[in-house]
Amino acid sequence: MRASAAVISIVFHPLLMPLLCVVFAGQFDPMVSGRVHPEQLRITYIIMALSTIAFPAINVLLLRWYGAVTSFDVQKRTERFAPYISSVFFFVLGYILLRRGALPVSIHAIMLGCTVSLVALTVLNTKLKISAHATGVGGLAGTAVGLFQIHGWFDFGLLGLIILLTGLVLSARLVLKMHTALEVYAGVAAGFGVLYLFVSQTWVI
Repeated sequence: MRASAAVISIVFHPLLMPLLCVVFAGQFDPMVSGRVHPEQLRITYIIMALSTIAFPAINVLLLRWYGAVTSFDVQKRTERFAPYISSVFFFVLGYILLRRGALPVSIHAIMLGCTVSLVALTVLNTKLKISAHATGVGGLAGTAVGLFQIHGWFDFGLLGLIILLTGLVLSARLVLKMHTALEVYAGVAAGFGVLYLFVSQTWVI
């Protein structure tokens, strides 16, 4: 059980979730995939991978090297501020780069929502060790529901898969005893709420 939970936590690491949100929009939303050239989508994915995965991960490695954090997964709540706030910088950089391209507003909204989610995590972490895994998977669910609403389409199979994934990730964090129930529920609620708001409401961009 613990081995499976550990694998799920690695495969669906929170750093991967912003890219997964954009891939979801680019591959499944007709209003996005039908308007963006495949080459432009590829560049978008590269920007997302660099700004939300590669650069933040390298930053954590450097912080570990200099002793600012004691583990690569930053388990201690008191050590999370430095990697979180520095990752915000890379997220903002990614958002600025995406805004330079002729992309659908939905893509901009996803990236901005992910950035705001990270800021919210940074603030909430001062009081509670909110689960970043739960926030990430909650953001994916919020992205899907927001896209369903604003673009007038729905895929029951995809929604069911995301709900299953959300349950697996939350259960994994609880099985590993990395978080309390409050911390994972607060995380998924924050992730879902922020991404749903940004994706479904055009006025936020």
